[in-house]
Amino acid sequence: MNGQAAHIGLAALADVDALASLETRLFFTDRCSRRSFRHLIRRQAVIVLRGSDAGAILGYAILLTRRNSGKMRLYSFGIVEEARRQGLATILLHRLEQMARTAGKHTLTLEVGDGNLAALSFYRRHGFIQYGFRLHYYEDGGHAILMKKPLAEVPEP
Repeated sequence: MNGQAAHIGLAALADVDALASLETRLFFTDRCSRRSFRHLIRRQAVIVLRGSDAGAILGYAILLTRRNSGKMRLYSFGIVEEARRQGLATILLHRLEQMARTAGKHTLTLEVGDGNLAALSFYRRHGFIQYGFRLHYYEDGGHAILMKKPLAEVPEP
């Protein structure tokens, strides 16, 4: 699969079971529940990346925002293992940045486990910088690295 065959859009309530299943495949702790997914989907906060047939979910992100804030938080982000190393995470991240800019946001923030070296490397490659650290942030006692990326204006083509 290549990035041109990927479809990115808002999740639907019919996606809850698939998202919950994906969540258990991707994360060992601090998982989103079905109830939370339903709530976030109703708020239009869950973005999914589907394969070329626009069927199976290959990845997803949860974007959170507060009214009157210039920041958008990337609460969760994941790509299924069999779809990694194909540029899909980069495509999804770029779309999320575009969505944040369109919403008038100037910064994208996130937290990532200090032991998740692949994710840390990915985010750094894409312009995120560390701005903080939280001890024992996760349910399992793991520490979080706080990262942010300023979102520069993208000129119109």
